Amino acid sequence: MRNLFALIGVLVVGLGAGGWYLGWYKMNVSKNPEGNLQIQTDVDTKKLSGDSSEFFQKVGQIVSDKVQQETSKSGTTPPTTTPANTPGSTPPANNPLPGSTPAAPPPPPTPPGEMP
Repeated sequence: MRNLFALIGVLVVGLGAGGWYLGWYKMNVSKNPEGNLQIQTDVDTKKLSGDSSEFFQKVGQIVSDKVQQETSKSGTTPPTTTPANTPGSTPPANNPLPGSTPAAPPPPPTPPGEMP
């Protein structure tokens, strides 16, 4: 559990430092006339969204290049269509499996008044 908290802490610090370096936000710390600390942040959402979309496009390009490289090595092509939907639940068939003995038919009903 400590490792998970440490990983989250590293990610928060890393994103904070990287965002500041890339200019995603600016912070201004000053004292107001009463002597209290005043912290102001300015987030550049256009730059943030532009950088993130550029990052994901690069990652997608790298992945597609790797897939093409692997398929050219193995000589197979990736499927071009998606698999069809499978049908819902189907009732069991009445015929037995090949090679198995069929079940014996049920006995005929006895007429009323007769004992079997």
